[in-house]
Amino acid sequence: MRRKDRELSREEALEIIDNCEYGVISCVDDEGEIFSVPISPVRVGESIFVHGASAGSKAKLLQNGRKVEFVCVSFNKVPHLNDSELKMIKDDGKALGGKVFTTEYKSAIAKTRAYEVKDEAKRYEILKILSQKYTAYAMSTFDVAAEYGLKNMKIYELKIESLSAKAKILPKAVKE
Repeated sequence: MRRKDRELSREEALEIIDNCEYGVISCVDDEGEIFSVPISPVRVGESIFVHGASAGSKAKLLQNGRKVEFVCVSFNKVPHLNDSELKMIKDDGKALGGKVFTTEYKSAIAKTRAYEVKDEAKRYEILKILSQKYTAYAMSTFDVAAEYGLKNMKIYELKIESLSAKAKILPKAVKE
């Protein structure tokens, strides 16, 4: 990592994965082309789980230990200075670049190996965890949806091999 001052711990990287709404997975397909797709992940231990259709590129690629990179962002914000703060630095290019024309963020990258989850009990368990993350309000209807949905989907486990994360969070201005 080039910016060691922004590097986060492994625990913070796992927290970013847990807090992200979505991520992007990328891998190289059998023809040498890059395949990338946004996904809705959930992490359990040292694995990231996703779901997908029974057919298509994900179904073909996310198995047999294929190398897959997972990238996610749990926080992203463009700072907004008030008029007096902006006026104080309006002629300072470095300050403008670091406090105005920048982005605050927290991001993580996991290098993984992908496997299809075939055990029916584990598929049910992971779908339930995914559903609790994204549709907690409707869990009273989960079993009906799962009975239908599990017949038409695959669940994939992305086993984390290495993990890195970084953040840029600007210090809060002191209000007088």
